[in-house]
Parts: sequence; structure tokens; C-alpha cells
Amino acid sequence: MSEILSAVKNVIATSFEIPVEQISDSCSDQTIEQWDSVGHINLVMALEQEFGLSFTMEEIMHLRDIAAISKAIAEKSGRPAAA
Repeated sequence: MSEILSAVKNVIATSFEIPVEQISDSCSDQTIEQWDSVGHINLVMALEQEFGLSFTMEEIMHLRDIAAISKAIAEKSGRPAAA
């Protein structure tokens, strides 16, 4: 598991107050009950803080699953999304 993916899973677990063991590579706003519109904004803010990045409004709209989040962070940080 890549460093980014692992960190994203930890941020999601913390943001939605669920065990990190319940976060799979296929989790999305459709599979996590707490991931509503307010939860999404809180998650984005936590990701920005964790990775020291800022997302545009358009990017935020596309951060709806772990793969998209990891890819966006990798692109912005220049780090690999997957190992």
C-alpha cells in the first residue's frame, strides 16, 4: 500500500469516526454512510491539512472515492499514488 493511500485511509477513518480496518480501496461517498455533503467538506479540509495542499472547487467535486483522492494528492504533491 502506498504512503498516500495509507494516509488517505487514516484521514477518512478519523473524519468519519470509523475504524481504519473498515476502509477498503473501493470506499466512496456511496459506501460510507457518514460521507454526506458536510462530511465531504470536513474530509477535504482534513486532507488539505494532512498533505499541506489546497484543492480547487472543481477538484473537490471529484474527490468522491479513495482512488480519486489518492490520484489528486499524488498529482499535486509529485508523489506516487500507488506502490
